[in-house]
Amino acid sequence: MVKPIRRLAIAVLICGLSLPVAIPAALGLDDSRSGFTSNGDPAATLTDLFRKLPYLIFPGDPSRMEVLWQLTATSPATIAWGPDTTCGLGSDVTAEYGTDFQHSYVIQDLAPGTHYDYKVTAGDTSYRGSFTTAPDSTAENVKFFVYGDTRSSPLSHEQVAAAMQANFTADPTWQTFTLMVGDFVNNGASETDWTNQFFAPAYTHIRGLMAGLPYQACIGNHEGAGALFTKYFPYPYVAARYWSFDYGPAHIAVMDQYTSYTPGSAQLQWLANDLAQTTKEWKFILLHEPGWSAGGGHENNTAVQNYIQPLCEQYKVSIVFGGHNHYYARAIFNNVQHITTGGGGAPLYTPNLTYPFVVRGTSAYHHCEVEIAGQTLSFRAVKPDGTVIDSFSRSATGAPEPAVQPRLGGAHPNPFRWETVIDWSPAGNQGAQLVIVDASGRVVRSFAAHAPGNQSVTWDGRDAAGRGVASGIYFARLEAGGRTQITKLVLAR
Repeated sequence: MVKPIRRLAIAVLICGLSLPVAIPAALGLDDSRSGFTSNGDPAATLTDLFRKLPYLIFPGDPSRMEVLWQLTATSPATIAWGPDTTCGLGSDVTAEYGTDFQHSYVIQDLAPGTHYDYKVTAGDTSYRGSFTTAPDSTAENVKFFVYGDTRSSPLSHEQVAAAMQANFTADPTWQTFTLMVGDFVNNGASETDWTNQFFAPAYTHIRGLMAGLPYQACIGNHEGAGALFTKYFPYPYVAARYWSFDYGPAHIAVMDQYTSYTPGSAQLQWLANDLAQTTKEWKFILLHEPGWSAGGGHENNTAVQNYIQPLCEQYKVSIVFGGHNHYYARAIFNNVQHITTGGGGAPLYTPNLTYPFVVRGTSAYHHCEVEIAGQTLSFRAVKPDGTVIDSFSRSATGAPEPAVQPRLGGAHPNPFRWETVIDWSPAGNQGAQLVIVDASGRVVRSFAAHAPGNQSVTWDGRDAAGRGVASGIYFARLEAGGRTQITKLVLAR
């Protein structure tokens, strides 16, 4: 099963996120798995030679890892690496490439499934990071993260990144890789947006996430023509911006939805061949615009439904990851899970849970966690505070998910002043009710189910007689199917 995030670690990482700050010389993240640290002047990170701090991408080979960074002027740089913080295994001097002071170095001849530290130096400033190489091809277990649609709110993105960073800091088995479903910044053709919204040095947890986990992404519509996307993320593309890679027992096909994938196109033929040829037990597709989602911003992508879904069924793809809609939603169509994970920082939308085949959904910033252990996959979607908003398990044989059980989801906003929306599902249990009780257990308000599936109710902080209740702690309680589920509400007038 997926291990819970250590809430103390999250609390330490998330505190103080209200304003961007210069990166201090000691971040309090002495464990090298936590990301990067600077050994320069505390204020130097905004004025030193580094324009974009070191980050990682996985080139598809367990014996290799690529480290990238960008400087503000022409300057040689040095990278060193090793199994510990001395970085004594190897070092090299790098030179810029392209026309914008970029540097890249592929560390080679690494042992699979092994932790390494690295250090990048330019001028008199160094940044440290670490990674764990991919396991060898016979591995049966792996864990990884998924999220996306970070766009124009780096403060919200910072909180989501902090939760993932806290997870792999506390549990090194999570230091693997991150899938990103696209829409990095508001205007993907603007260097300013990439610098200020996504790569800003002040956002220490975003930087720590990317310095400690390879960042594997697809292109989104906000990346525009994609020139800057491919500039900063030069994956080993097959053509256009599509490609695939293996990681232990997992095979991930990365789609480019802004290059044709209609019948007869090169990309759709590539996808069919790619899925047919892989021998991996677990197959995933990463794209931006989902085939089945919950509206509220963008409609379902019918090309995914008509052209990609048949290949998913034929080759037993377990999950299709998308974003585009800024919330969490999950739909199941013919035993293929379609996850919308657009809660990385963009302004949130409200999912419509009546959309076809949607089984879960909530408006919340979040990330997703996938854990494969042999023949079992466990999935969960998690808010920055550690609250699990959805989870499921499935077997490699493709056995359907068990029947939907009654469920009480989260409330948003929470704490609240005027009203809060509570997600719940009676799952067809007759007589199921959602009740609001105060701290003494007295029933304040009750709501009856209006349908058997997922739904939501809005509580306006009033009792059954329409009187406003006092500020304080209340509880939403669902009793259905022989189970009682409770979530805490905080009313702050």
